[in-house]
Amino acid sequence: MNNNQNQPGEFDAVLGGEQQNQNYAVVLGGLEGVQNRLNSEDDEVRIAALEDAFKYGDAGVDLIIEALYDSSEEIHDCTIGLLRKAGIKGKQALLDYDPWLVLTTFQDWRINYHVSIDDPIGRAYCVNSKYELLRLFRDPKAKYIEAIKLQDKYKEKISKTAFKYFTDTLVKVRELLPNLKALLIGDNCDILTLRYRESKINVTSIHPLVKAYPNLELLHIRGRMLEEDILKPDLILQVRNPQNNSIIPIKPLKHESLKTLIIDADGISDSNIAKVCNLNLPSLEYFELWLNRSDLSKINIDSLAPVLSGESFPNLAYLAVRKCGNMSEVAQAIVNSPIMKNLKILELTDGNISNGGALLNSPAINRLHTLDVSGNRLHTNIIERLSELKCRVIADSQFSDRYYSVWE
Repeated sequence: MNNNQNQPGEFDAVLGGEQQNQNYAVVLGGLEGVQNRLNSEDDEVRIAALEDAFKYGDAGVDLIIEALYDSSEEIHDCTIGLLRKAGIKGKQALLDYDPWLVLTTFQDWRINYHVSIDDPIGRAYCVNSKYELLRLFRDPKAKYIEAIKLQDKYKEKISKTAFKYFTDTLVKVRELLPNLKALLIGDNCDILTLRYRESKINVTSIHPLVKAYPNLELLHIRGRMLEEDILKPDLILQVRNPQNNSIIPIKPLKHESLKTLIIDADGISDSNIAKVCNLNLPSLEYFELWLNRSDLSKINIDSLAPVLSGESFPNLAYLAVRKCGNMSEVAQAIVNSPIMKNLKILELTDGNISNGGALLNSPAINRLHTLDVSGNRLHTNIIERLSELKCRVIADSQFSDRYYSVWE
């Protein structure tokens, strides 16, 4: 890299040529040259300038960030691609502009409903039975698979044990799936039936699964989480302090790579919520917590403490809490917490927020990119006041207590 950013370098261009007025044929060096080319009306010239700017460190990244708001679709797409490669500064710019450009979801993979593996890169394979699962692993191309959706089809005989079978099998074949990045395990239900169908899947411990796949970036588990400990280690050893003979607490499970965690529960115990929120996930950016499907369930605010303090998920940019029976209390705790400093999207949906006071009275809310309070009990005048916030506000499908039982 050229130490003097305003001097011509190896990658710098020349403005002008045989077909142009020689008065304008000047050497464009350093960032000044890049800036001049960014003023061109030719998208190809500007794209080339942006690619050159990338070679000038933070100062060049600043120019790319400015171009993110360009009206040209070609320039916009080029800028997004460059900022995704620009480290922390580029990622932060994308988070401020549109967090969905950075967050890891299953939309990053095309869904493949055929178990035969043809082109596994960029595809998520849907598996609905034990037979399909075994068939998938026997394929020599299984080692290239990046994403899998394991969804049971509500067969009464196997639904109670399907989750454990899926997880046990995945742990056993972990060496066959070195590139697995995204995984969904649970019952098979789409958004249209989600609120009305009771889950028959009993979620068992995911502790061995999380340990078996250190490169996993997305984990979505779906089902009932009331009866069993969903983070129970394979082997529990009690270690005592020799000084006072007290039991030393087991450290929370740590996973370095996980960026997205979705706990899609049709009922979840307080102890399971507390254990999930106490996980040590330094890379987690996206956390979604469903408490139930039909009824509203209250949550113990103390269970959320490790998340709200920023200790468990220090890089959290997206937080969603759904089907909560004390949503106003949860909203108050969130907006007063340290995580609001970095949070970009907050979704508090399908709950019972009534007056929205916690959201309206917090200056921190305006630092968000998006606030989603759909499916609550907000009155029209409250929605109008929320719409005046500086962040994007979504407040769809509000309903009153009078019609709540019918909706459910």
